[in-house]
Amino acid sequence: MGIFGNAGAGKSTLFRALSGVREGSPQGKNAGVCVIKVPDERVDRLAEVFRPKKVTHLTIAFHDIDAGETDLLSPQALAELRSVEVLALVVRAFADDYHPAPPGGLDPVAEFRDLSSSIVLSDYIVAQKRIERMTKEARRDAEWTGLHKAIDAFEKEVPLRDVELSAEEDRALSGFRFVSRLPVLLVMNVGEEGVTGEPYPEVTKEAAKAKVPMVRLCAKVEEEIAQLSPAEQVDFLKGMGIARSARDQLVRGAFEATRYISFLTVGEDEVRAWNIREGGSASAAAGRIHSDLEKGFIRAEVISCDDFLRCGSMAKAKTEGKLRLEGKEYVVKDGEIVHVRFNV
Repeated sequence: MGIFGNAGAGKSTLFRALSGVREGSPQGKNAGVCVIKVPDERVDRLAEVFRPKKVTHLTIAFHDIDAGETDLLSPQALAELRSVEVLALVVRAFADDYHPAPPGGLDPVAEFRDLSSSIVLSDYIVAQKRIERMTKEARRDAEWTGLHKAIDAFEKEVPLRDVELSAEEDRALSGFRFVSRLPVLLVMNVGEEGVTGEPYPEVTKEAAKAKVPMVRLCAKVEEEIAQLSPAEQVDFLKGMGIARSARDQLVRGAFEATRYISFLTVGEDEVRAWNIREGGSASAAAGRIHSDLEKGFIRAEVISCDDFLRCGSMAKAKTEGKLRLEGKEYVVKDGEIVHVRFNV
């Protein structure tokens, strides 16, 4: 997930809240990147049952992407944006003694629209240059039709993620890494007083109109929370009336934006969570574990985590008919335990 926004929106404060790094602390070559575990109670409960040698949660890497000093979308910023899977656009909805409101007042809706427009414009320039080259070459293929669809959308300030492309067109355009193709999460950074209320309700409406998930948080408060012990964090969040931490909100938001689900594998060696796109098949899930499992796929033994935990063992689950055999086209659901039978 790339964290991006205008200077002063609080994206670096949010990144420090996620990473737990204090402002001004020395950082190494991986400054600006932090990797965190995706909290999943199902993994923890399954680990208690199987007591495996290893427990592996999903992880998400957060990238603090610097905007250019004179150009928001500098070549370096664009290169970083094209390397992420999902984008968190941070907009400012707070003012204090150190960060007074601008002369025209705060307008997070306009800020979100400006960020979105800038991203669309950067993609438009890339697409237009490519079309000009293809026109000289007299090429007319899936890339040509896909680029024309993209340009038509960009001229109306519509991001590429909202454009319907054929599978062939989508493949042809994938190499361009258009930024407006990325799933987006709108992050409204509010002041401390806005943590429990609903300031700027128009932002919620704008997110719904743009068809993007939205998270409301106070990065400054979250940065303070990150310096506490886990037990103290729980008490602090409860005292502030904050239902979920920024980390938890962004993780959930990333999954919602990218349409990922989690499935699980269990055993004495390892209990592990895996991610797959919503609607993914059993054979695709097998391929996430290992390519050999997908190549030699025979059947998948499938059971929901809740059913397994209620039964207490695979033997009892099988007796009760909760453990099922499914074929390669079966659509895996969130929270299912999957065991692949294969032969290579």
